[in-house]
Amino acid sequence: MILAGDTGGTKTRLALYEEQQGKLVRRQTETFASADFPSLEEIIRTFLSKNHTSVKKACFGVPGPIVAGRAQSTNLPWLTDEAHITRTLGIASVKLVNDLVATTSSIPFLNADDLLTVHQGLPTGRETTFGVLAPGTGLGQAFLYKQGGQFIALPSEGGHADFAPNNEIEIALLKYLLAKFQRVSYERVLCGPGLVNIYNFLKDTDVAPEPPELKKRMAGENPAAIISAAGQSGEFAICVQALDIFASILGAQAGNLVLTMLATGGIYLGGGIPPKISQKLMDGAVVAAYVNKGRLADFVKAVPLYLIRDDHAALLGSAYLASKLV
Repeated sequence: MILAGDTGGTKTRLALYEEQQGKLVRRQTETFASADFPSLEEIIRTFLSKNHTSVKKACFGVPGPIVAGRAQSTNLPWLTDEAHITRTLGIASVKLVNDLVATTSSIPFLNADDLLTVHQGLPTGRETTFGVLAPGTGLGQAFLYKQGGQFIALPSEGGHADFAPNNEIEIALLKYLLAKFQRVSYERVLCGPGLVNIYNFLKDTDVAPEPPELKKRMAGENPAAIISAAGQSGEFAICVQALDIFASILGAQAGNLVLTMLATGGIYLGGGIPPKISQKLMDGAVVAAYVNKGRLADFVKAVPLYLIRDDHAALLGSAYLASKLV
């Protein structure tokens, strides 16, 4: 049995995988509220105790960079250490990877049913580089490189690169956020809290009014969930506009990934938000921003853009990486 983990700022999921006839088959799976635990180790201990099992190999996708087998989670007060997990939980082989490396490692194993094609592109099948862009609690990015039939996942912290506006309203958004944060990265706009930042910009600068009914709901419910749902249903104009801006920036940054790494194999949208706004992803706004690359527009236009539908992709990628441990 292999233990795989997908750790996020909001939730952590663990799963047991079994290797059968060359395939990884997912068994017990459980989701935990990350904030309810002081560390990843405590979640692992709880999970293994519930399932009355022990494992020898484990891999965990965690937010933030991995340095010398240790990770300080970006959106959690956790310091996670491979050696400490091995020592305290008795797991012989433990690997920490960036959470987007875990998701990216699943790409070779995803089939057509696991994906929604947002933009068809003109793939030849000979491409060697792929990209993943995943807005959720934060914003993750990673790349996958194929060499000699083997796939190598390349980590990235590009979600923390400087946000580049592309039109007048995005320029105004940047100025608004600069006054709040002094520096504005893509993660300040392309994640759950980022969607709320866009909404607050529209409200605070009087670009769009906030109806009293919506104000009440925003105070008592999940703001990002309300904005994304109402933005697709058309219930509130301010939510529609906020989601329009979010979609435009998402498409632009996806196109940036194509150019940054010549990721001609395709860009895959992961994370918690894209599946929840799939209707918006298909209305043309994301694709328009994606291919809006001036002299290189035709180059990006040939690259497909996908939504990862499989909610367990990061777990599958972690399980694959764990299976390669000795």
